[in-house]
Amino acid sequence: MENLQALNSSGSMSVSARFTEWLNSPFPFYLNDDRKNFLFVTVMSAFVTAFLYLFKTDAEFGFTDGLEWLHGLITFGALCFNILLLPRIFPSWMDPTAWSIKKYIWINILHLTLIWVMATILEKIYFCPFDMAWIVVAKHTVVQVAIKGVIPIALCTLFLKAQILQENLREAILTNKELRKIQTLKKESRESVKMSTLVTLYSDTSESLTFNLPDLLFIQADDNYSTVIWNEGGTIQKKLLRVNLKNLESQLNNSFTLRCHRSYIVNVNAITAISGNTNGYKLKINGSDFSIPVSRPKGKEVMEKISQLRNIMELS
Repeated sequence: MENLQALNSSGSMSVSARFTEWLNSPFPFYLNDDRKNFLFVTVMSAFVTAFLYLFKTDAEFGFTDGLEWLHGLITFGALCFNILLLPRIFPSWMDPTAWSIKKYIWINILHLTLIWVMATILEKIYFCPFDMAWIVVAKHTVVQVAIKGVIPIALCTLFLKAQILQENLREAILTNKELRKIQTLKKESRESVKMSTLVTLYSDTSESLTFNLPDLLFIQADDNYSTVIWNEGGTIQKKLLRVNLKNLESQLNNSFTLRCHRSYIVNVNAITAISGNTNGYKLKINGSDFSIPVSRPKGKEVMEKISQLRNIMELS
């Protein structure tokens, strides 16, 4: 019985960890451009207005018939405030580079809450009979906002996922072209790539590791420990050092290594391909089955590093 309880506890923790990881996974902050976001808000508000005219429930109050355009304006105002103004008020919390699914869920709840409050005030003050209680109006509007907000939010989510997928695929295609150029240059000029640069990494203890920089594939960190992975004569080698990734990053400090994630440093010269999806980019490492994730803030830096490497090799 105790073993079964422990197994159930372990399984629930695993599910909880996966759910937390999913909530913290990256998601686009709409279109990351004020002009595009304003157009997006306008289109969404127009869609909501048309939706309100076309689809009505039995719970609709008759005195609001024909005034659906006012609720469209409420939607427009709420979305403009949340998407265009709030990032200027709370730039750190609304940072697009750190946007996640969890924050996207919260801002949609904020959209619905703000629309509900504004709709309740508007209907009670201007359109409802004077003897109708605030609570009655509030209950009516919360149901209507919840029911009719589901479809626009679902369509918006699908659109944004399609946008980030398209953007990541486009960047991945361009970067893969750069990587193919690098592979061609490698064949044409082996000496410019194999620089025979020896690097020694020092741990927090008395350990050290010396290897040829072009042989480095990547370094993976786990708290205060880091695993160095390199290719020596066609064989993948690994060594665990007691040292954090920030320390190793400062020790390497060269044009060919890059911290692409909070847990990874990668040798740009070891990247053979890059793939993109809605969750970001993954780097394929030469001569291995390793796939290295790229955090969203580092995506542009990885692309630029690959272009710089290609330029260096062309000039060599």
